[in-house]
Amino acid sequence: MSLEPFYRSHAILMFNSEWFWLFLALLIFWALGAHNRLVRLRAQVSQRFFALEALLLKYPDVVSEAVTAAAVAPLGWRSTVGFDLGAEHWGRLQEAAKEAIIALARMNEHPLNAQSSVEVNLAVSTLAYAWHVLVHPDVFFLSVPEELRKRWHEIGVLTQPELERFNLAVDDYNEAIQLFPASLLAKVKDFTPARKLGFEMSPQLGPGVSPEPDLFTTSTL
Repeated sequence: MSLEPFYRSHAILMFNSEWFWLFLALLIFWALGAHNRLVRLRAQVSQRFFALEALLLKYPDVVSEAVTAAAVAPLGWRSTVGFDLGAEHWGRLQEAAKEAIIALARMNEHPLNAQSSVEVNLAVSTLAYAWHVLVHPDVFFLSVPEELRKRWHEIGVLTQPELERFNLAVDDYNEAIQLFPASLLAKVKDFTPARKLGFEMSPQLGPGVSPEPDLFTTSTL
C-alpha cells in the first residue's frame, strides 16, 4: 500500500495550518496596532484639552481682579443704569466665572464626553458675553482697568490656536474610530466619539447694547 496520498494530505494540512497561524498572527498584530493608535489619538484629545483648559482658567482670574478693582474704586458699583442693576451685572459676571470653572473641571475628568463639551461651550460663551456687556461703554461710568482688558484680549489670542488644535485632535480621533475595520475594534473597546468645542471670546455686541439681564442668555453650540 502506497503512503504517498497520506504524506501528500499531511503536507497540505501542514501548509494550510501554517497559513492559518500566519493569518492569525497578522490579525493580532493589526489589532494591537489599531488599538494603540486609537489610544494614542484619544490621549492627544485629552492633552489638547488640558492645554486649552489652562488658558481658559485664566479668565476667571481676570474677573476676580476686575471685581476687586470695582469694589475699591470711588464709584463702586455705579452704572449708567443705576446702582442695583450695576451690582447685578457684576454678580452675573462672577456667577458666569464660577460656572465656567465648574464646567471645565467636569470636562477635565472626561475630556471626550460630549455632554461636558456642551456645558463648556455654554459656560465659556456666557462668561465671554457677560464680560463684554460689562465693559461696553454704554453700560458703566466705571470702566474695567485697561490692564485687565488687555490681559483678557491676550488670553484670547493664545486660546484660539489651542482651541483649533483641540478640535483638530477631535477630528483625527473621530475619523479613526469610524474607519472600517478599526470601527469594529472601537465598538468592542468602547471608543466613543468626542465633540468639538466652539466659542467666541470677543463677541461683537454692537452699539446701543442693552444692559438687561436676558443678554446673558446664550445657546449651546
